[in-house]
Amino acid sequence: MKQNHITRRSFVLSSIASTAFALSSCGTVSAKEQPRPKPDGKAAAENKVAAVWHPVPVRLGDGLLSERVNLWRTGRMPWMVHAEDDFLLAAFEKRPGKHPWQGEHFGKWLHAATLACEQTRDEALFKQMREMVDRLLATQDANGYLGTYTPGNTFMAMPENKRLTDVANAIEADWKKGEAPRRGWDTWTFRYNLYGLLTYEHFHPDARIVKACEGMADLLIETYGEGKHDLTKYGNHAGISATTILESIVMLYERTRKQKYLDFAEHIVAMSEHNPGLRLMGVALENGSLTKPGEGKAYQLMANLLGYLRLYACTGTPRYLAAVKNAWEDIHSIHTFTTGGPWGRKMPYNGNGECFALPRDFSPEIAKVETCSTTTWIQLNLHLFELTGEAKFAAEAERAFFNGLLAAQHYEGNDWCYFTKASESKRPLEEKITCCASSGPRALEMYAHDLVGVADGAVSLASLAPCRVTLPEKFGNAVIEVGGSYPVTPSAVIRFRKASGSPFPIEFRDPAGSRLVSVKINGKPAEAVKNERGFHRIHHPWNAGDEIMIEFDYQLLSHIVRPGADQHWVAFTYGPWVLARKQDPQSGAAEPFVGKPVREGPATEWLEPLPAKDGALPTVRIKGTQFVLQPYHSTGSLTTGPQTYFKLLLAKNSAANAR
Repeated sequence: MKQNHITRRSFVLSSIASTAFALSSCGTVSAKEQPRPKPDGKAAAENKVAAVWHPVPVRLGDGLLSERVNLWRTGRMPWMVHAEDDFLLAAFEKRPGKHPWQGEHFGKWLHAATLACEQTRDEALFKQMREMVDRLLATQDANGYLGTYTPGNTFMAMPENKRLTDVANAIEADWKKGEAPRRGWDTWTFRYNLYGLLTYEHFHPDARIVKACEGMADLLIETYGEGKHDLTKYGNHAGISATTILESIVMLYERTRKQKYLDFAEHIVAMSEHNPGLRLMGVALENGSLTKPGEGKAYQLMANLLGYLRLYACTGTPRYLAAVKNAWEDIHSIHTFTTGGPWGRKMPYNGNGECFALPRDFSPEIAKVETCSTTTWIQLNLHLFELTGEAKFAAEAERAFFNGLLAAQHYEGNDWCYFTKASESKRPLEEKITCCASSGPRALEMYAHDLVGVADGAVSLASLAPCRVTLPEKFGNAVIEVGGSYPVTPSAVIRFRKASGSPFPIEFRDPAGSRLVSVKINGKPAEAVKNERGFHRIHHPWNAGDEIMIEFDYQLLSHIVRPGADQHWVAFTYGPWVLARKQDPQSGAAEPFVGKPVREGPATEWLEPLPAKDGALPTVRIKGTQFVLQPYHSTGSLTTGPQTYFKLLLAKNSAANAR
């Protein structure tokens, strides 16, 4: 395939390309090279806070990650282009569409497709994206509006949250018949338009796209800027859906370096903090409950946190990072299943089943995970990882990816789950285009772009999933391959296919729930020193043919949740894998641990690994039973589902059994 190449300057905080904060030079498949215009007539300034970890473009190897990414790339991605009567673009070309937030899907698709194209160099895909971008741009009004609503129902017509009456020709069945939503989703569409277009334009520079993005942003400023209307009064859940536009506005600032966009971004934060029902930053800085801001709406709440991270990198203002880190600790400790999915449950104090609930209301059979939330949680962890280089964020992204996210994707088809549960008798997989089915592929592509990078002068492996990478010039343009079947097996081999004998460090991290057993270079033991970021680092002069063998020990661990005196649960992990028993509607749940003294920590008293089969996922048996546990993602289908959590207590007088 013929390829054209441009050299890309470092573009800090550019998750538009990899989810990331810093992109190194690599090629593009742009059919026509165009120099990136200088913002405001001057060279763009660097952001005030530089990323620690910078991704390097990879090609995926064989293995589970590649299998699932390619399932999207060869199946759902091309299918969506014409599916459901041209659903991606029809609502823009003939307003209104069929659904209030129909406009989000094109931007999501373009974001994921662009990342796929950047890895595969697929010329046909690039041509298709370019044609679809052209169609979208052709629908933009002279005032900058680029949405799916009719004139009387756009955000411009409803700045103070008057009732919308003609949002779409048809509303989904879950809306009351004949009743349109009280708040619109126009700014939500703008968020994903900006996200997708800026991602695409980063790899394929086009002044028309920048102009279109500025048109959208300028219209937002005209409506919601300083001294104008209150953005938080447009959009549901106390306005938190509307304020997700924050991240996209900062992305436009990063692209253009026009101060008005940074000013507007900070004004959005000010509006959020002025709304007592939102006030996400204040609540996070005070370590308050995340069930309060925006009614606890998990997906949108984390999307706002992504905007704070970008603002921190652009301004260096400490409170932005502090708010995100506080919120991360809260979500990680009490709002995620062991699967890595942020769970929600409808309670009197929050908005709906997609909203964070208090720990006391934990229930693996009732609480559910929105796939949009899993995607955004993965993205948030990847952003934090790139910004800080800390291994714990890469490990958390991996946990959510190989457990929660893959569970939501059909293992052999186009179907995705809108919701998953930790324990359910079957998976609610469906082919139709939904917000979650459009979000999930973005997580596939973002994670696939953050496998290998550069950090603190070293080649840094965020994951040991199989891939091939050509390293930057400072590493002699060495070519390495990561082989093996990680994370299916707790080992990997790094092979130097090309190297000139230059010495440089390579670092890797422990998978969750694992310990490092050995590191060997060409069969001989080597020393790996763990640094303050949680990575094992080895330094050596590398030559073609060299091999690094890495072996871990996956540990069996129990994780106990005690939401109340009469409800104690235990889940099990094996290294990075969350274990579950496959069940179906007929077999029902099994409770082999009721009344037994299961404790937090090592679980070898209760579980035993079964002999490993070549290429097969690990399996574990509950001792003294015929119950077999396997990786959570592999237990679900249209007829089966997981049992991830097992009951320990059924009554208050049994509390001693859990101690």
